Amino acid sequence: MNLLQSLLIFLSFVAINAFFFFQVPLPDNFLPELNTLRQVYANTYNVSNMHKLNWSRALVDIVESLSEMRTFEPKPQKTWRYAKLESYETVIKTTKKAVDAYISKPFNYLSSMQELELLNPLQRFVGCSSGIGGHRLIVCLIGPVGNFTIFDMSGNSRKIPGSECHKRYQNEGGLCVANIKEEESYYGHPQDIFEDVNQIRKEYSKNFNVSNMHQLIWSDDLLKNLQNMVWNNGSGGARVTWRYVHLPTYIKISIESELSTFFNKTPLEKRLFIRSNSDTTLGSLEFLNPLQKFIACSRISNVPSLICLLGTEGKFTIFDSSGNSKEIPGSNCQKGYTNDSGVCVANKPEEESYFGRQLDFMSDVNKIRRRYAKEYRVPSMHELTWNNKLAEVLEPLDMTGLRAQSKKTWRFGALNTYDNIIYHIEADVSSFFEMNRTAKKLHIKNLSGHGTMYRLEFLNPLQKTIACGRKEDDGVTYVICLLGPEGNFTIFDTTFQSHAAAGSKCDEGYHDEDGLCSLQIPTQVPIIDYRKMANEEKNEATTGKPEPEPLFENHGNEISLSHLFIFLLAKLFLNI
Repeated sequence: MNLLQSLLIFLSFVAINAFFFFQVPLPDNFLPELNTLRQVYANTYNVSNMHKLNWSRALVDIVESLSEMRTFEPKPQKTWRYAKLESYETVIKTTKKAVDAYISKPFNYLSSMQELELLNPLQRFVGCSSGIGGHRLIVCLIGPVGNFTIFDMSGNSRKIPGSECHKRYQNEGGLCVANIKEEESYYGHPQDIFEDVNQIRKEYSKNFNVSNMHQLIWSDDLLKNLQNMVWNNGSGGARVTWRYVHLPTYIKISIESELSTFFNKTPLEKRLFIRSNSDTTLGSLEFLNPLQKFIACSRISNVPSLICLLGTEGKFTIFDSSGNSKEIPGSNCQKGYTNDSGVCVANKPEEESYFGRQLDFMSDVNKIRRRYAKEYRVPSMHELTWNNKLAEVLEPLDMTGLRAQSKKTWRFGALNTYDNIIYHIEADVSSFFEMNRTAKKLHIKNLSGHGTMYRLEFLNPLQKTIACGRKEDDGVTYVICLLGPEGNFTIFDTTFQSHAAAGSKCDEGYHDEDGLCSLQIPTQVPIIDYRKMANEEKNEATTGKPEPEPLFENHGNEISLSHLFIFLLAKLFLNI
Protein backbone atom coordinates (compact mmCIF):
# COMPACT_ATOMS: atom_id res chain seq x y z
CA MET A 1 0.00 0.00 0.00
CA ASN A 2 1.54 3.32 -1.02
CA LEU A 3 1.54 6.56 0.95
CA LEU A 4 -1.31 8.14 -1.04
CA GLN A 5 -3.65 5.19 -0.44
CA SER A 6 -2.85 5.23 3.27
CA LEU A 7 -3.56 8.94 3.44
CA LEU A 8 -6.92 8.55 1.69
CA ILE A 9 -7.97 5.77 4.06
CA PHE A 10 -6.94 7.86 7.05
CA LEU A 11 -8.86 10.91 5.85
CA SER A 12 -11.95 8.80 5.16
CA PHE A 13 -11.73 7.35 8.66
CA VAL A 14 -11.42 10.83 10.15
CA ALA A 15 -14.37 12.12 8.12
CA ILE A 16 -16.60 9.21 9.14
CA ASN A 17 -15.68 9.59 12.79
CA ALA A 18 -16.17 13.34 12.60
CA PHE A 19 -19.66 12.82 11.22
CA PHE A 20 -20.65 10.41 13.97
CA PHE A 21 -18.91 12.56 16.59
CA PHE A 22 -21.17 15.46 15.70
CA GLN A 23 -24.29 13.29 15.58
CA VAL A 24 -26.57 14.36 18.43
CA PRO A 25 -28.97 11.67 19.65
CA LEU A 26 -32.65 12.53 19.50
CA PRO A 27 -34.16 12.79 23.00
CA ASP A 28 -37.35 10.81 23.58
CA ASN A 29 -39.14 13.89 24.85
CA PHE A 30 -38.34 16.13 21.86
CA LEU A 31 -41.42 15.38 19.75
CA PRO A 32 -43.95 15.09 22.63
CA GLU A 33 -42.82 18.44 24.07
CA LEU A 34 -42.91 20.08 20.65
CA ASN A 35 -46.48 18.87 20.07
CA THR A 36 -47.48 20.02 23.54
CA LEU A 37 -46.17 23.48 22.65
CA ARG A 38 -48.19 23.46 19.42
CA GLN A 39 -51.27 22.47 21.40
CA VAL A 40 -50.72 25.29 23.92
CA TYR A 41 -50.50 27.89 21.16
CA ALA A 42 -53.52 26.38 19.38
CA ASN A 43 -55.67 26.83 22.48
CA THR A 44 -54.17 30.17 23.48
CA TYR A 45 -54.70 31.79 20.08
CA ASN A 46 -57.76 29.77 18.95
CA VAL A 47 -55.95 28.11 16.05
CA SER A 48 -58.45 25.96 14.15
CA ASN A 49 -55.94 23.94 12.09
CA MET A 50 -52.90 23.21 14.26
CA HIS A 51 -51.82 19.63 13.48
CA LYS A 52 -49.86 17.22 15.59
CA LEU A 53 -46.44 16.50 14.07
CA ASN A 54 -45.51 12.91 13.27
CA TRP A 55 -41.91 11.78 12.96
CA SER A 56 -40.89 11.14 9.34
CA ARG A 57 -37.98 8.89 8.47
CA ALA A 58 -38.31 10.13 4.89
CA LEU A 59 -37.53 13.70 5.96
CA VAL A 60 -34.59 12.43 8.01
CA ASP A 61 -33.23 10.72 4.89
CA ILE A 62 -33.57 13.95 2.93
CA VAL A 63 -31.75 16.07 5.48
CA GLU A 64 -28.99 13.49 5.84
CA SER A 65 -28.55 13.41 2.08
CA LEU A 66 -27.69 17.10 2.39
CA SER A 67 -25.25 16.52 5.25
CA GLU A 68 -22.20 17.31 3.12
CA MET A 69 -23.32 20.93 2.70
CA ARG A 70 -21.00 23.09 4.76
CA THR A 71 -23.53 25.87 4.97
CA PHE A 72 -27.03 24.46 5.06
CA GLU A 73 -29.01 27.09 3.17
CA PRO A 74 -31.20 25.21 0.69
CA LYS A 75 -34.06 26.87 -1.12
CA PRO A 76 -37.50 26.14 0.33
CA GLN A 77 -38.99 23.11 -1.41
CA LYS A 78 -42.54 22.39 -2.56
CA THR A 79 -43.09 19.84 0.17
CA TRP A 80 -40.90 20.90 3.08
CA ARG A 81 -39.24 23.78 4.91
CA TYR A 82 -36.39 23.72 7.41
CA ALA A 83 -35.27 25.09 10.75
CA LYS A 84 -31.80 25.14 12.34
CA LEU A 85 -31.67 24.35 16.05
CA GLU A 86 -28.94 24.94 18.62
CA SER A 87 -29.96 21.86 20.57
CA TYR A 88 -32.93 19.62 21.18
CA GLU A 89 -32.98 20.57 24.86
CA THR A 90 -33.43 24.31 24.24
CA VAL A 91 -35.86 24.13 21.32
CA ILE A 92 -38.96 24.91 23.39
CA LYS A 93 -37.30 27.92 25.00
CA THR A 94 -35.93 29.32 21.73
CA THR A 95 -39.25 28.77 19.95
CA LYS A 96 -41.12 30.76 22.60
CA LYS A 97 -38.56 33.56 22.22
CA ALA A 98 -39.08 33.51 18.44
CA VAL A 99 -42.85 33.88 18.93
CA ASP A 100 -42.38 36.83 21.30
CA ALA A 101 -39.98 38.49 18.85
CA TYR A 102 -42.41 37.99 15.97
CA ILE A 103 -45.34 39.43 17.95
CA SER A 104 -43.37 42.53 18.89
CA LYS A 105 -41.96 43.02 15.40
CA PRO A 106 -43.09 40.70 12.58
CA PHE A 107 -40.34 39.59 10.22
CA ASN A 108 -40.15 37.49 7.08
CA TYR A 109 -37.18 35.40 5.96
CA LEU A 110 -37.53 33.78 2.55
CA SER A 111 -35.46 30.67 3.15
CA SER A 112 -36.49 29.82 6.70
CA MET A 113 -38.32 31.33 9.65
CA GLN A 114 -36.19 29.08 11.87
CA GLU A 115 -37.99 28.03 15.10
CA LEU A 116 -41.27 29.56 13.91
CA GLU A 117 -41.31 26.87 11.22
CA LEU A 118 -42.06 24.40 14.02
CA LEU A 119 -45.35 26.23 14.68
CA ASN A 120 -46.64 26.24 11.10
CA PRO A 121 -50.12 24.81 11.80
CA LEU A 122 -50.46 23.08 8.39
CA GLN A 123 -47.30 21.01 8.74
CA ARG A 124 -47.83 17.40 9.80
CA PHE A 125 -44.40 15.76 9.62
CA VAL A 126 -40.95 16.48 10.99
CA GLY A 127 -37.55 14.84 10.67
CA CYS A 128 -34.28 16.05 12.17
CA SER A 129 -30.61 15.19 11.99
CA SER A 130 -27.31 16.66 13.11
CA GLY A 131 -23.70 16.76 12.00
CA ILE A 132 -24.52 18.93 8.99
CA GLY A 133 -21.34 20.26 7.43
CA GLY A 134 -19.25 18.64 10.16
CA HIS A 135 -20.75 20.86 12.87
CA ARG A 136 -23.01 20.16 15.83
CA LEU A 137 -25.80 21.72 13.85
CA ILE A 138 -29.30 20.25 14.13
CA VAL A 139 -31.52 20.70 11.10
CA CYS A 140 -35.20 19.79 11.06
CA LEU A 141 -37.28 19.47 7.92
CA ILE A 142 -41.00 20.12 8.34
CA GLY A 143 -43.54 19.04 5.72
CA PRO A 144 -45.50 18.57 3.56
CA VAL A 145 -46.18 22.28 2.94
CA GLY A 146 -43.60 24.39 1.12
CA ASN A 147 -45.04 27.78 2.09
CA PHE A 148 -44.67 29.34 5.51
CA THR A 149 -47.94 29.95 7.33
CA ILE A 150 -48.35 31.28 10.85
CA PHE A 151 -51.53 31.56 12.87
CA ASP A 152 -53.23 34.80 13.92
CA MET A 153 -51.20 36.10 16.87
CA SER A 154 -53.37 39.17 17.46
CA GLY A 155 -55.45 37.38 20.07
CA ASN A 156 -58.66 38.30 18.22
CA SER A 157 -59.40 34.92 16.65
CA ARG A 158 -62.83 33.50 17.52
CA LYS A 159 -62.25 30.15 15.85
CA ILE A 160 -62.53 26.84 17.68
CA PRO A 161 -59.17 25.11 18.21
CA GLY A 162 -58.94 21.91 16.16
CA SER A 163 -62.13 22.61 14.20
CA GLU A 164 -60.55 22.68 10.71
CA CYS A 165 -58.49 19.51 10.53
CA HIS A 166 -56.99 17.82 7.50
CA LYS A 167 -58.80 14.78 6.10
CA ARG A 168 -58.45 11.74 8.37
CA TYR A 169 -57.49 13.96 11.33
CA GLN A 170 -59.70 14.75 14.31
CA ASN A 171 -59.72 17.25 17.16
CA GLU A 172 -58.06 16.08 20.36
CA GLY A 173 -57.78 18.85 22.91
CA GLY A 174 -57.46 21.57 20.29
CA LEU A 175 -54.86 19.69 18.23
CA CYS A 176 -55.63 17.90 14.95
CA VAL A 177 -54.48 14.30 15.41
CA ALA A 178 -54.31 11.56 12.75
CA ASN A 179 -57.04 8.92 13.01
CA ILE A 180 -54.59 6.19 11.97
CA LYS A 181 -51.05 7.44 12.45
CA GLU A 182 -49.46 4.51 10.60
CA GLU A 183 -51.33 5.33 7.38
CA GLU A 184 -50.11 8.91 7.23
CA SER A 185 -46.89 9.65 5.40
CA TYR A 186 -44.86 12.59 4.18
CA TYR A 187 -45.02 10.96 0.75
CA GLY A 188 -48.78 11.38 0.71
CA HIS A 189 -51.90 9.33 1.30
CA PRO A 190 -53.47 7.31 -1.53
CA GLN A 191 -56.90 8.74 -0.73
CA ASP A 192 -55.65 12.29 -1.30
CA ILE A 193 -54.15 11.38 -4.67
CA PHE A 194 -57.25 9.47 -5.72
CA GLU A 195 -59.62 12.33 -4.91
CA ASP A 196 -57.38 15.12 -6.19
CA VAL A 197 -56.60 13.41 -9.49
CA ASN A 198 -60.29 12.85 -10.20
CA GLN A 199 -60.94 16.52 -9.49
CA ILE A 200 -58.14 17.51 -11.88
CA ARG A 201 -59.51 15.15 -14.57
CA LYS A 202 -62.94 16.73 -14.21
CA GLU A 203 -61.53 20.25 -14.58
CA TYR A 204 -59.55 19.38 -17.71
CA SER A 205 -62.51 17.53 -19.21
CA LYS A 206 -64.61 20.67 -18.97
CA ASN A 207 -61.85 23.06 -20.03
CA PHE A 208 -60.90 21.06 -23.14
CA ASN A 209 -64.30 19.51 -23.98
CA VAL A 210 -63.13 15.92 -23.50
CA SER A 211 -65.87 13.50 -24.51
CA ASN A 212 -64.41 10.35 -22.94
CA MET A 213 -62.75 11.36 -19.67
CA HIS A 214 -63.53 8.58 -17.16
CA GLN A 215 -63.60 8.92 -13.41
CA LEU A 216 -60.94 6.76 -11.80
CA ILE A 217 -61.93 3.95 -9.44
CA TRP A 218 -59.59 2.73 -6.73
CA SER A 219 -58.46 -0.82 -7.57
CA ASP A 220 -57.33 -3.24 -4.89
CA ASP A 221 -56.37 -5.64 -7.69
CA LEU A 222 -53.91 -3.12 -9.13
CA LEU A 223 -52.69 -2.34 -5.62
CA LYS A 224 -51.98 -6.01 -4.95
CA ASN A 225 -49.97 -6.31 -8.15
CA LEU A 226 -48.06 -3.13 -7.30
CA GLN A 227 -47.19 -4.23 -3.78
CA ASN A 228 -45.99 -7.63 -5.02
CA MET A 229 -43.67 -6.13 -7.63
CA VAL A 230 -39.94 -5.75 -7.40
CA TRP A 231 -39.85 -2.33 -9.03
CA ASN A 232 -37.11 -1.74 -11.55
CA ASN A 233 -37.84 1.80 -12.67
CA GLY A 234 -40.80 0.91 -14.81
CA SER A 235 -41.15 -2.83 -14.32
CA GLY A 236 -41.48 -5.24 -17.21
CA GLY A 237 -45.26 -5.44 -16.88
CA ALA A 238 -45.87 -1.79 -17.68
CA ARG A 239 -47.56 -0.46 -20.81
CA VAL A 240 -49.69 -3.56 -21.42
CA THR A 241 -52.76 -3.06 -19.23
CA TRP A 242 -51.41 -0.30 -17.01
CA ARG A 243 -49.06 2.67 -16.99
CA TYR A 244 -47.34 4.31 -14.05
CA VAL A 245 -46.45 7.60 -12.40
CA HIS A 246 -43.49 7.96 -10.06
CA LEU A 247 -44.02 10.60 -7.36
CA PRO A 248 -41.03 11.52 -5.16
CA THR A 249 -43.70 12.89 -2.84
CA TYR A 250 -47.30 13.88 -3.27
CA ILE A 251 -48.83 17.32 -3.22
CA LYS A 252 -51.62 18.46 -5.52
CA ILE A 253 -49.92 21.68 -6.58
CA SER A 254 -46.89 19.77 -7.85
CA ILE A 255 -49.12 17.78 -10.23
CA GLU A 256 -50.96 20.92 -11.31
CA SER A 257 -47.65 22.71 -11.90
CA GLU A 258 -46.30 19.86 -14.04
CA LEU A 259 -49.50 19.76 -16.10
CA SER A 260 -49.47 23.52 -16.55
CA THR A 261 -45.91 23.31 -17.88
CA PHE A 262 -46.98 20.76 -20.49
CA PHE A 263 -50.06 22.63 -21.70
CA ASN A 264 -48.04 25.83 -22.07
CA LYS A 265 -45.83 24.11 -24.66
CA THR A 266 -46.29 24.63 -28.38
CA PRO A 267 -48.10 21.87 -30.33
CA LEU A 268 -44.77 20.63 -31.68
CA GLU A 269 -43.19 20.59 -28.22
CA LYS A 270 -46.16 18.62 -26.89
CA ARG A 271 -45.85 15.98 -29.61
CA LEU A 272 -42.10 15.65 -29.09
CA PHE A 273 -42.53 15.31 -25.32
CA ILE A 274 -45.12 12.55 -25.69
CA ARG A 275 -43.10 10.75 -28.36
CA SER A 276 -39.96 10.84 -26.22
CA ASN A 277 -41.56 9.57 -23.02
CA SER A 278 -44.53 7.37 -23.97
CA ASP A 279 -42.35 4.24 -23.84
CA THR A 280 -41.67 4.86 -20.14
CA THR A 281 -43.84 7.36 -18.29
CA LEU A 282 -45.05 10.89 -18.97
CA GLY A 283 -45.15 11.80 -15.30
CA SER A 284 -48.21 13.69 -14.10
CA LEU A 285 -49.58 13.77 -17.66
CA GLU A 286 -50.43 10.07 -17.19
CA PHE A 287 -53.19 11.21 -14.82
CA LEU A 288 -55.01 12.81 -17.78
CA ASN A 289 -55.20 9.74 -20.02
CA PRO A 290 -59.00 9.85 -20.49
CA LEU A 291 -59.42 6.10 -21.12
CA GLN A 292 -57.86 5.01 -17.84
CA LYS A 293 -60.50 3.83 -15.36
CA PHE A 294 -58.58 2.47 -12.36
CA ILE A 295 -55.84 3.70 -10.05
CA ALA A 296 -53.78 2.37 -7.16
CA CYS A 297 -50.90 4.08 -5.37
CA SER A 298 -48.45 2.81 -2.80
CA ARG A 299 -44.87 2.77 -1.64
CA ILE A 300 -43.14 -0.55 -2.25
CA SER A 301 -40.22 -2.20 -0.54
CA ASN A 302 -37.36 -1.27 -2.84
CA VAL A 303 -38.61 2.25 -3.68
CA PRO A 304 -39.00 4.83 -0.90
CA SER A 305 -41.29 7.17 -2.86
CA LEU A 306 -44.82 6.77 -4.14
CA ILE A 307 -45.84 4.89 -7.30
CA CYS A 308 -49.28 5.03 -8.93
CA LEU A 309 -50.53 2.51 -11.47
CA LEU A 310 -53.34 3.47 -13.85
CA GLY A 311 -55.26 0.91 -15.92
CA THR A 312 -56.45 -0.69 -18.05
CA GLU A 313 -54.80 1.15 -20.92
CA GLY A 314 -51.19 0.30 -21.74
CA LYS A 315 -51.04 2.85 -24.53
CA PHE A 316 -50.89 6.54 -23.73
CA THR A 317 -53.75 8.60 -25.11
CA ILE A 318 -54.23 12.34 -24.77
CA PHE A 319 -57.24 14.42 -25.70
CA ASP A 320 -57.30 17.35 -28.12
CA SER A 321 -55.34 19.98 -26.21
CA SER A 322 -55.61 22.67 -28.87
CA GLY A 323 -58.61 24.25 -27.17
CA ASN A 324 -60.66 23.92 -30.37
CA SER A 325 -62.63 20.79 -29.51
CA LYS A 326 -66.40 21.09 -29.97
CA GLU A 327 -67.15 17.77 -28.25
CA ILE A 328 -69.53 17.56 -25.31
CA PRO A 329 -67.65 16.63 -22.11
CA GLY A 330 -68.59 13.12 -20.99
CA SER A 331 -70.63 12.33 -24.11
CA ASN A 332 -68.62 9.29 -25.26
CA CYS A 333 -68.53 6.96 -22.26
CA GLN A 334 -67.64 3.29 -22.25
CA LYS A 335 -70.19 0.59 -21.50
CA GLY A 336 -71.41 0.78 -17.90
CA TYR A 337 -70.55 4.48 -17.57
CA THR A 338 -72.74 7.58 -17.91
CA ASN A 339 -72.07 11.30 -18.13
CA ASP A 340 -72.02 13.04 -14.76
CA SER A 341 -71.09 16.73 -14.98
CA GLY A 342 -68.71 16.22 -17.88
CA VAL A 343 -67.05 13.02 -16.67
CA CYS A 344 -67.90 9.38 -17.41
CA VAL A 345 -68.85 7.84 -14.07
CA ALA A 346 -69.46 4.13 -13.46
CA ASN A 347 -73.12 3.23 -12.96
CA LYS A 348 -72.15 0.59 -10.41
CA PRO A 349 -68.55 1.24 -9.27
CA GLU A 350 -68.64 -1.76 -6.95
CA GLU A 351 -69.15 -4.05 -9.96
CA GLU A 352 -66.31 -2.57 -12.02
CA SER A 353 -62.96 -4.33 -11.91
CA TYR A 354 -59.48 -3.78 -13.28
CA PHE A 355 -59.71 -7.33 -14.63
CA GLY A 356 -62.82 -6.45 -16.65
CA ARG A 357 -66.07 -8.29 -17.31
CA GLN A 358 -66.05 -11.97 -18.16
CA LEU A 359 -69.21 -11.65 -20.26
CA ASP A 360 -67.69 -8.91 -22.43
CA PHE A 361 -64.56 -11.02 -22.81
CA MET A 362 -66.53 -13.98 -24.21
CA SER A 363 -68.14 -11.73 -26.79
CA ASP A 364 -64.82 -10.12 -27.72
CA VAL A 365 -62.84 -13.34 -28.05
CA ASN A 366 -65.43 -14.85 -30.40
CA LYS A 367 -65.58 -11.60 -32.33
CA ILE A 368 -61.85 -11.73 -33.05
CA ARG A 369 -62.03 -15.46 -33.90
CA ARG A 370 -64.74 -14.69 -36.46
CA ARG A 371 -62.73 -11.81 -37.90
CA TYR A 372 -59.59 -13.89 -38.40
CA ALA A 373 -61.67 -16.78 -39.76
CA LYS A 374 -63.09 -14.53 -42.47
CA GLU A 375 -59.82 -12.72 -43.15
CA TYR A 376 -57.77 -15.94 -43.55
CA ARG A 377 -60.59 -18.16 -44.91
CA VAL A 378 -60.48 -20.56 -41.97
CA PRO A 379 -63.07 -23.31 -42.60
CA SER A 380 -63.10 -24.70 -39.05
CA MET A 381 -62.89 -21.78 -36.60
CA HIS A 382 -65.29 -22.74 -33.82
CA GLU A 383 -67.13 -20.52 -31.39
CA LEU A 384 -65.86 -20.72 -27.80
CA THR A 385 -68.47 -21.40 -25.13
CA TRP A 386 -68.03 -21.27 -21.37
CA ASN A 387 -67.60 -24.68 -19.76
CA ASN A 388 -68.19 -25.22 -16.05
CA LYS A 389 -66.34 -28.54 -16.07
CA LEU A 390 -63.19 -26.78 -17.26
CA ALA A 391 -63.72 -24.16 -14.55
CA GLU A 392 -63.75 -26.95 -11.95
CA VAL A 393 -60.48 -28.29 -13.38
CA LEU A 394 -58.87 -24.83 -13.28
CA GLU A 395 -59.96 -23.82 -9.79
CA PRO A 396 -57.48 -25.90 -7.67
CA LEU A 397 -54.48 -25.60 -9.99
CA ASP A 398 -51.51 -23.29 -9.50
CA MET A 399 -49.19 -22.35 -12.35
CA THR A 400 -47.00 -25.41 -11.79
CA GLY A 401 -50.04 -27.68 -11.95
CA LEU A 402 -51.28 -25.95 -15.08
CA ARG A 403 -48.06 -26.58 -16.94
CA ALA A 404 -47.92 -30.19 -15.75
CA GLN A 405 -51.48 -31.17 -16.67
CA SER A 406 -51.99 -29.25 -19.91
CA LYS A 407 -51.70 -30.55 -23.48
CA LYS A 408 -54.03 -33.53 -23.00
CA THR A 409 -57.64 -32.46 -23.29
CA TRP A 410 -57.02 -28.76 -22.80
CA ARG A 411 -54.41 -26.07 -23.15
CA PHE A 412 -54.09 -22.72 -21.39
CA GLY A 413 -53.58 -19.11 -22.35
CA ALA A 414 -52.71 -16.11 -20.18
CA LEU A 415 -54.14 -12.59 -20.16
CA ASN A 416 -53.42 -9.54 -18.05
CA THR A 417 -57.13 -8.67 -17.89
CA TYR A 418 -60.40 -9.46 -19.64
CA ASP A 419 -60.48 -5.89 -20.94
CA ASN A 420 -59.39 -4.97 -24.47
CA ILE A 421 -58.78 -8.59 -25.43
CA ILE A 422 -59.13 -7.79 -29.13
CA TYR A 423 -56.39 -5.16 -28.97
CA HIS A 424 -54.04 -7.36 -26.96
CA ILE A 425 -54.45 -10.45 -29.14
CA GLU A 426 -53.86 -8.34 -32.23
CA ALA A 427 -50.74 -6.80 -30.70
CA ASP A 428 -49.40 -10.20 -29.68
CA VAL A 429 -50.04 -12.09 -32.92
CA SER A 430 -49.38 -9.42 -35.54
CA SER A 431 -45.63 -10.03 -35.48
CA PHE A 432 -46.24 -13.78 -35.69
CA PHE A 433 -48.41 -13.42 -38.79
CA GLU A 434 -45.74 -11.29 -40.45
CA MET A 435 -43.13 -14.06 -40.11
CA ASN A 436 -42.33 -16.40 -42.96
CA ARG A 437 -43.23 -20.08 -42.69
CA THR A 438 -39.84 -21.14 -41.30
CA ALA A 439 -39.80 -18.39 -38.69
CA LYS A 440 -43.32 -19.31 -37.59
CA LYS A 441 -42.36 -22.95 -37.06
CA LEU A 442 -39.31 -21.90 -35.07
CA HIS A 443 -41.40 -19.49 -32.98
CA ILE A 444 -43.93 -22.22 -32.16
CA LYS A 445 -41.12 -24.62 -31.27
CA ASN A 446 -39.55 -22.08 -28.91
CA LEU A 447 -42.84 -21.34 -27.17
CA SER A 448 -43.83 -24.97 -26.83
CA GLY A 449 -41.32 -25.33 -24.01
CA HIS A 450 -43.35 -22.86 -21.92
CA GLY A 451 -46.45 -25.05 -21.98
CA THR A 452 -48.52 -22.39 -23.73
CA MET A 453 -48.56 -20.35 -26.89
CA TYR A 454 -49.84 -17.43 -24.83
CA ARG A 455 -52.39 -15.34 -26.74
CA LEU A 456 -52.07 -17.45 -29.88
CA GLU A 457 -54.00 -20.10 -27.92
CA PHE A 458 -57.16 -18.03 -28.36
CA LEU A 459 -56.96 -18.47 -32.14
CA ASN A 460 -56.68 -22.27 -32.15
CA PRO A 461 -59.64 -22.98 -34.49
CA LEU A 462 -60.43 -26.45 -33.11
CA GLN A 463 -60.94 -25.33 -29.51
CA LYS A 464 -64.61 -25.06 -28.55
CA THR A 465 -64.81 -24.58 -24.79
CA ILE A 466 -63.20 -22.16 -22.37
CA ALA A 467 -63.07 -21.34 -18.66
CA CYS A 468 -61.01 -18.62 -16.98
CA GLY A 469 -59.91 -17.59 -13.51
CA ARG A 470 -57.27 -15.52 -11.72
CA LYS A 471 -53.93 -17.05 -10.84
CA GLU A 472 -50.76 -15.60 -9.32
CA ASP A 473 -47.39 -16.01 -10.96
CA ASP A 474 -44.34 -14.46 -9.27
CA GLY A 475 -46.60 -12.25 -7.18
CA VAL A 476 -48.55 -10.83 -10.14
CA THR A 477 -52.16 -11.84 -10.80
CA TYR A 478 -53.14 -12.88 -14.32
CA VAL A 479 -56.29 -14.20 -15.97
CA ILE A 480 -55.62 -17.82 -16.95
CA CYS A 481 -57.97 -19.53 -19.42
CA LEU A 482 -58.27 -23.23 -20.15
CA LEU A 483 -59.32 -24.07 -23.72
CA GLY A 484 -60.52 -27.49 -24.82
CA PRO A 485 -60.94 -30.14 -26.03
CA GLU A 486 -57.68 -30.04 -28.02
CA GLY A 487 -54.41 -30.85 -26.28
CA ASN A 488 -52.36 -30.05 -29.37
CA PHE A 489 -51.79 -26.57 -30.66
CA THR A 490 -53.14 -25.87 -34.14
CA ILE A 491 -52.93 -22.64 -36.06
CA PHE A 492 -54.66 -21.89 -39.33
CA ASP A 493 -52.98 -21.09 -42.63
CA THR A 494 -51.78 -17.50 -42.35
CA THR A 495 -50.37 -17.24 -45.88
CA PHE A 496 -53.63 -15.98 -47.43
CA GLN A 497 -53.47 -18.97 -49.82
CA SER A 498 -56.49 -20.80 -48.44
CA HIS A 499 -59.32 -21.24 -50.97
CA ALA A 500 -61.80 -22.60 -48.42
CA ALA A 501 -64.75 -20.61 -47.22
CA ALA A 502 -64.86 -19.47 -43.62
CA GLY A 503 -67.15 -21.72 -41.61
CA SER A 504 -67.38 -24.37 -44.35
CA LYS A 505 -65.95 -27.26 -42.31
CA CYS A 506 -67.76 -27.19 -38.98
CA ASP A 507 -67.85 -30.17 -36.63
CA GLU A 508 -71.08 -32.02 -36.00
CA GLY A 509 -73.52 -29.96 -33.98
CA TYR A 510 -72.09 -26.69 -35.31
CA HIS A 511 -73.20 -24.56 -38.22
CA ASP A 512 -71.73 -21.66 -40.12
CA GLU A 513 -72.79 -18.32 -38.71
CA ASP A 514 -71.07 -15.52 -40.61
CA GLY A 515 -67.77 -17.39 -40.87
CA LEU A 516 -67.73 -18.85 -37.35
CA CYS A 517 -68.77 -22.41 -36.55
CA SER A 518 -71.44 -21.81 -33.94
CA LEU A 519 -73.40 -24.23 -31.81
CA GLN A 520 -76.80 -25.07 -33.21
CA ILE A 521 -79.58 -24.06 -30.87
CA PRO A 522 -81.83 -27.12 -30.42
CA THR A 523 -85.58 -26.69 -30.96
CA GLN A 524 -87.20 -26.28 -27.60
CA VAL A 525 -89.96 -28.87 -27.03
CA PRO A 526 -92.55 -27.59 -24.56
CA ILE A 527 -92.32 -29.50 -21.31
CA ILE A 528 -95.66 -30.20 -19.68
CA ASP A 529 -95.41 -30.15 -15.92
CA TYR A 530 -98.25 -32.43 -14.93
CA ARG A 531 -97.46 -32.14 -11.24
CA LYS A 532 -97.77 -28.37 -11.46
CA MET A 533 -101.06 -28.65 -13.32
CA ALA A 534 -102.47 -31.06 -10.71
CA ASN A 535 -101.44 -28.75 -7.88
CA GLU A 536 -103.07 -25.78 -9.58
CA GLU A 537 -106.35 -27.70 -10.00
CA LYS A 538 -106.18 -28.79 -6.36
CA ASN A 539 -105.59 -25.21 -5.21
CA GLU A 540 -108.52 -23.93 -7.23
CA ALA A 541 -110.81 -26.56 -5.71
CA THR A 542 -109.76 -25.78 -2.13
CA THR A 543 -109.94 -22.01 -2.49
CA GLY A 544 -113.52 -22.15 -3.82
CA LYS A 545 -112.68 -20.15 -6.87
CA PRO A 546 -115.83 -19.75 -8.97
CA GLU A 547 -115.77 -21.75 -12.14
CA PRO A 548 -116.26 -19.90 -15.40
CA GLU A 549 -119.78 -19.98 -16.80
CA PRO A 550 -120.20 -22.79 -19.35
CA LEU A 551 -120.60 -21.85 -22.97
CA PHE A 552 -123.68 -23.66 -24.31
CA GLU A 553 -124.19 -24.28 -27.96
CA ASN A 554 -127.65 -22.92 -28.99
CA HIS A 555 -129.04 -26.15 -30.52
CA GLY A 556 -132.60 -25.48 -29.35
CA ASN A 557 -132.76 -22.15 -31.11
CA GLU A 558 -131.31 -23.65 -34.26
CA ILE A 559 -134.18 -26.27 -34.40
CA SER A 560 -136.91 -23.71 -33.79
CA LEU A 561 -135.63 -21.41 -36.48
CA SER A 562 -135.39 -24.20 -39.03
CA HIS A 563 -139.02 -25.23 -38.40
CA LEU A 564 -140.11 -21.61 -38.69
CA PHE A 565 -138.26 -21.24 -41.99
CA ILE A 566 -139.94 -24.36 -43.49
CA PHE A 567 -143.35 -23.20 -42.29
CA LEU A 568 -143.00 -19.79 -43.90
CA LEU A 569 -141.69 -21.27 -47.14
CA ALA A 570 -144.62 -23.72 -47.39
CA LYS A 571 -147.10 -20.97 -46.72
CA LEU A 572 -145.57 -18.91 -49.49
CA PHE A 573 -145.98 -21.73 -52.04
CA LEU A 574 -149.57 -22.41 -50.97
CA ASN A 575 -150.51 -18.78 -51.42
CA ILE A 576 -149.03 -18.86 -54.87
